[in-house]
Amino acid sequence: MQDFMVTSHRRAELYHWFTALFAAPLADSEIREFSGYDMHAFLDSLATLDPLKAATEAFRRQAERVARLKKPHAELTEQYGRLFGQPSLLDTSTLAPPEDEALVLMSVLLKQHGTHLDDDDPLNICNQLEMMGTLALAAAGAAERGDEPARRALLDQQRELANQLIIGWLPTFAAACREQDEFGFYAAAAELLQAMFSMDLHYLNNVAD
Repeated sequence: MQDFMVTSHRRAELYHWFTALFAAPLADSEIREFSGYDMHAFLDSLATLDPLKAATEAFRRQAERVARLKKPHAELTEQYGRLFGQPSLLDTSTLAPPEDEALVLMSVLLKQHGTHLDDDDPLNICNQLEMMGTLALAAAGAAERGDEPARRALLDQQRELANQLIIGWLPTFAAACREQDEFGFYAAAAELLQAMFSMDLHYLNNVAD
């Protein structure tokens, strides 16, 4: 069970990191972290996993490129507005309209667990990514308390969210970012997200118990 808790915390960290990347334009302080030790160590840890290595190194190159810009915040904010303003690529209904059952699922999860984001739209990509992290942390907490029924229920909710919603829009989202992001940073982030999610989906469907 200790392995499950460690893995759940790591998964939550990744989902919350991706949420922060896409939820709003990055602040100057966040961009400066690209050149820091913690970010390099974080990306190094991802690159040790073969399915993530290429996407991680591509994102690292883009992050280093952003950090070298004279006005990185202004340029990244401008590109963010082009991609995620209106109409927004963060609206999953424009990427893969969900089934009613899946929409109800996400709405129920938001009522149960809430969101730290300003927009509580169940179709917002960032709410779905954040929810995966929230559920992973909650499952780790249930495991630590020895509450096996709650742990299994939270694991099932993650499977449902991944298989009914995220798997539908993520490939289209990554492709749209590749096509529309002339700058390259968000396209690289979306590719890394897709690689990470593929690994996580395998974990949820075939390994986690």
